[in-house]
Amino acid sequence: MSRPQSPWSFRLATVSGIPIRVHFTFLLLLVWIGLPAGKDAPRAIGIVVAVFACVLLHELGHALTALKCGIGIRDITLYPIGGVAMLTGRPNPKQEFWITIAGPAVNLAIVAVLAPIVWSTGQTLDFTARLGEQSLVVALLEANLFLFGFNMLPAFPMDGGRILRAVLAMRIGETKATSIAAGIGQFLAVVLFFLGVFGQQIVLMIIAAFVFLGAGQEVASAVGHSLTANKLALDAMMTRFRTLSPNATLSEAATMVVQGWQQAFPVMLEGRVLGLLGRDELAGAMTASGPDSYVGGAMRRDYRAVLPNTPLDSVLEMFAEDRTPILVMVEERLLGIITVENLGEFMMLERAKRGSA
Repeated sequence: MSRPQSPWSFRLATVSGIPIRVHFTFLLLLVWIGLPAGKDAPRAIGIVVAVFACVLLHELGHALTALKCGIGIRDITLYPIGGVAMLTGRPNPKQEFWITIAGPAVNLAIVAVLAPIVWSTGQTLDFTARLGEQSLVVALLEANLFLFGFNMLPAFPMDGGRILRAVLAMRIGETKATSIAAGIGQFLAVVLFFLGVFGQQIVLMIIAAFVFLGAGQEVASAVGHSLTANKLALDAMMTRFRTLSPNATLSEAATMVVQGWQQAFPVMLEGRVLGLLGRDELAGAMTASGPDSYVGGAMRRDYRAVLPNTPLDSVLEMFAEDRTPILVMVEERLLGIITVENLGEFMMLERAKRGSA
């Protein structure tokens, strides 16, 4: 549930310290809804915005419960097909159960509030009605019933699939549980896709594609975490590496890149780490300042460092946020480096070891 922040989203608000972001494609959705509606466009757009307010409440249910469980939340982002609350930690199965069920519980609570209003006014539900033909309260009631029912399908990566995964994980382990829940999710995605094809429902086809890909990503993530479980940063770090002086030229750094396998270099002076020079910083600085400029002016000073006893699971999560190499240090002493590439090689060898056991 962690990934780099999208550059195509903007912050809308902050709730309990959680940034609320909106992807720019959501604005395209409003245009797509509003243009065909003509004079009813303001009403139709208002209903869509109100529905997505319920989606936001759903995601806040997940997020606030996660915070109570001690799991951090990076942000919540609203997309045209729903919302995503990004966790910065990895919950255990019991925590995942309560975090996940909190979202649909919010929709159920909204239904409990709106249903008496609809019944008392003599209004009826009609899921076939066009957007804007119903009152706001009826539209919201129908939307929350749909959100609850759809999300509770026992197929990954919907909430129902996550709940199923959490329950199974308590008995058979996270990797097998994820595989089962994701398999159900991908089967459902194929069914939804063909329903979308035969019914000429493009939105349903897009949702099916997201479900299928999301389920596959969760399996890959679960396998990755199973390979790094109970391992520490010191188990995967590279201990043979070259460093640069801040007084070295970019031309010298480029030569080191070409001559060896290393693509990121700690910049050190008198045994102390000053920064990190990666291939991207090197190429950008050579273009802007020329090959004779100094490494000290091109290096990034905001390098990331972990202790050698940091769980490798945490390092894997850090790479989900940013693929920049991570230094392994004790106080100011550099012990090793972990890159995406060498972590991938470590995981490949771990999988081979388990396959031969």
